[in-house]
Amino acid sequence: MAIKRRKRGGHVYLEEYKTTREEGKVVSKFVRYIGREDSKSDTYKPRKKVIDRLDLSRSYRAGDVQLLWSIAEDLGFIQIIDGICCSDSGLNGVSPGKLLTVWAINRAIDPDSATMLERWVQTTDLPHLAGLPADVFTKDAFLFALDFVCKEDKTAASITDLSSRIDDALYHRWRKSHPLPADEKETLAYDLTTLLFFGVSCPLAELGYNPDRIRRRQANLAILVSKRDRYPLSHFVYNGSRHSISTVKNLLNRLSKMAIEPGTLIWDRGNVSKKHVQMVDESGWKLICGVPKTSKEAKEIIGKTKIPISPDSLVRSSHAGHIYAIKTENELFGKERSTIVYANRERSVKDADARNEALSVIGESLNELSQTGKDWSEKRLHDRIKNIVGQWSGFIDASVRRKKDGPRIEWSYDRQRLRSAEKYDGKWLILSTDYSLNANNAVNMYLEKDFIEKVFRVLKTHEEVEPVRHRLEHRVKAYLFVCMLAYRLLAVLQWKLKEASGKEGSWESADMFLRDLAVVQRVEVRFGNEVKTWYLNMTDSVSARLKEIGMSALFKEETRLVG
Repeated sequence: MAIKRRKRGGHVYLEEYKTTREEGKVVSKFVRYIGREDSKSDTYKPRKKVIDRLDLSRSYRAGDVQLLWSIAEDLGFIQIIDGICCSDSGLNGVSPGKLLTVWAINRAIDPDSATMLERWVQTTDLPHLAGLPADVFTKDAFLFALDFVCKEDKTAASITDLSSRIDDALYHRWRKSHPLPADEKETLAYDLTTLLFFGVSCPLAELGYNPDRIRRRQANLAILVSKRDRYPLSHFVYNGSRHSISTVKNLLNRLSKMAIEPGTLIWDRGNVSKKHVQMVDESGWKLICGVPKTSKEAKEIIGKTKIPISPDSLVRSSHAGHIYAIKTENELFGKERSTIVYANRERSVKDADARNEALSVIGESLNELSQTGKDWSEKRLHDRIKNIVGQWSGFIDASVRRKKDGPRIEWSYDRQRLRSAEKYDGKWLILSTDYSLNANNAVNMYLEKDFIEKVFRVLKTHEEVEPVRHRLEHRVKAYLFVCMLAYRLLAVLQWKLKEASGKEGSWESADMFLRDLAVVQRVEVRFGNEVKTWYLNMTDSVSARLKEIGMSALFKEETRLVG
C-alpha cells in the first residue's frame, strides 16, 4: 500500500494506492480517498477498521448452568431460602440462597466438594447469573451458607434445622404452579437408603446394616416423593443404625404439618406393622404396602389363596415375568381388610428350581459324608451335617446311627414341608386400605413405587452424594439438603421433557440434554461501542429441545451499547 499526497486549493489531500506487478511492470491502482491531511500532524494515521476495534472476552460455561439456574429461579430457591433463613437477622452480605443454588447446580452437573467448588464456579456463567463477583464464591462462603440452613447452638447444645420448612415451602410453590388434576390427590412413595461415611466423629455416622449386609459406618436418608411428577415433598436424615420402620411416626407427623389433603401412601413391606397401619388410618391417608411373608397372618392368607391363571387376573407381563393377582377380604392387623395376593409365574418356577437344586446338592453331600465319615465320632458328624444343611434344615430330617455296618447317616426330605413351600413360591401379599382399588390397580401402584429407587440412584450415581465427608452433624444435614436441591432441579427437567414428549425414559433424555448443553459457551464481543453476547456450540437439536420445553428464549443473542 502507498499513500499519495495531492495539493489542491492550498490543502493537501491523501489517497491510498495499491502497487502490483503486471507483465513485468509495476502498476499503481487507486484504492480509496482518505481525506484532507491534518496540517498539525507530521505523520499520517489511517482510520481504524471495525476488525481493528473488535474486543473478544473469555468464554464461560453457560448452557447447562443457565438452564438449571432458570429452573431454580422458577422454583423460588433463592427467595425461599433467604426468606426463611434470614428473616430474623435480615440479609447482610452474600445471599445464602444464591450460594446454595450455585452449589446445587454444581452437584447436579459436575459434583465437586467445597474445596474444588471455588475453581469450578469461576469457569462458569454462574457469577454473572447471580450478579456477584467471582471471588465471592469461596470454600468458606459455601460452608458458611450451610450454617444458615442448619446451625449448631453450642451454648444450648442443640441444632436448629430449617430444612423441613424450606422443603415445605418449595413443595407448595411447585404444586401451586403445577396443580394436580381436579379429581386427583397426591400419591406419595416413601423409602430410606443408607449413605456411606468417611468421617467417624459425626454422631449420625453409626455402624448399621445395608442391602449388601455389610457392617459399615453410615447415615440414613429417607425421602417422600410424589408419584405424579417425581417431585420431592420432604427428606429426613437419621443415624446409621435407625431402621426404616422406626421412622414412620416422623413421616406421618411431617405430613400433618404440611397441610396436604390426604391421598395415598406407598411404602415397602419393611415399614409395615399393626401400629403404623392404624396410625395411617387415623391420619386419613390411604395405604398400599407389602406385608412380609414372615408374618403368620400373611402366610395363612397366601397359603389359602388360589390365584386363577386367566386373562381376568393377568396384571402385567414383562421381561421379569407374568403377574396374576386376586383381591380378597381377610382379617389382618386387627380388622377385616382388603388384601391382594399376586404371583409371578416365572418367579414361582425359579424359586422351586432353586430350592430343589440346593436340596439335591445337600442330599449328595450327605450320602458322601455317610461313607467318608463312618469312623468319625457322632459329635463330629452332627457338626458336619449342620454345616452342610445350613439354612435348609427345615426341609431335611437327618440322624446319625451308631457305628455299624452300612451308612452311618440316615436322612430324608420333609415332603410335607416341601409341599407347603410350593404354596408360597413367587407369591406375595399386598395390603390396600383404599377399598375402591381392584387387584390390578393395587398391584400396579405398589410395583410402580420403584420410581423412588430412581431418586436414590440419581443421588448416588449422578450427584455422587456419598461418601459423606463432613464431620459435623449440622453440616451433614445441610449438605444433604443441598443434594436434595440438586435433585429437585433434575426432577423438574425430566418432568418438562416428559411432558413435552409424552414418553418414558425422560431421566436418560435429561442426562443427554445436559451433556449437550455442557459445551455451550457464552462470549462477549465488542464492536466499537456495541457489545454483543454470543452463545457458541449451539446445535439445532439443542435449540429444538429448548423450544419443546418452552425455554427457547434462554440463549438469545443480545446487544448493548457502551461508552
